[in-house]
Formats: sequence, structure tokens, C-alpha cells
Amino acid sequence: MECVKFDKPSKVEMSEFALREASGLLKTIAGSRRADESVKAVFHRLSRDLKDWSYGRIRAVWYRDHRVKVRTSEIEQLRAIVNRRVEDKAAVDELAELRSTVERLAKYEALLQRIDAEFFSPEVSAARDQVGSASGLLGDSSVRR
Repeated sequence: MECVKFDKPSKVEMSEFALREASGLLKTIAGSRRADESVKAVFHRLSRDLKDWSYGRIRAVWYRDHRVKVRTSEIEQLRAIVNRRVEDKAAVDELAELRSTVERLAKYEALLQRIDAEFFSPEVSAARDQVGSASGLLGDSSVRR
């Protein structure tokens, strides 16, 4: 059996790969454009997140200008921003889910009390305790009971 050797990718290929990744990360950070938002406005928005990047550099990386060489530190910076946004979104989603659960528990408690308060008193008490502790975690006193 003959072993096949693959050449290392050239610096040009690695540079192109880095540029493609950086461009994709920039577009991920930018997110969706509003209907009335120009690409130029998107670049200005990105420049607020990327303080040490010039407008021209953002534009060149966005459009994958072959003359641009992307540094490793820049790709790491872009990855960190994307990861932070993903984590922030996950936290917001978890918080929304917890708020939804607290609302459902509050409605469940009210429903059990209307049906038969005496019969369902242990469940009502448990639901009230859960709503109270979850509301305390949320810092939300607006949950309807």
C-alpha cells in the first residue's frame, strides 16, 4: 500500500482561508440589515464594535479584498465577539423561558384556586412557593397571582 503525501497549504491559501473566515465573522457580527440601512451604515455600526479597525479595513475584509492580510489576533477578536453574542443570546433566551414558566405557574395557581381551593390547597401552596422563589430570582414583582 502506497502512502500519499499531501503538501502543506501555501501561505496564500491560508491567507485566503483567514480572509474568508474573517469576512464571515464580520457578517455574523453585523447581523441582518434593516431595509432602510445601507452597507455603509453597517460598516459604521461595525466600527463601534471594532474600535481598532479602520472603516477601510472593515470594508476590505467584508468584501474579501485579496490585498488584505488578516492577522491571527484580528480573527481571535472577531471570534470572541461572536461567542460573546451567542452566550448573551442564550442567557436572554433562558431568562425569557424562566419568565414564561413563572407566568404559567401563576395561571396554574389561580386556576386551581378557582376550581376547588380546599381540595387543591397543597398544589396551590406549592405553585405559590415556586412563583415566589422564581419571581425573587427574576426580581420581577409584576407576575400576576
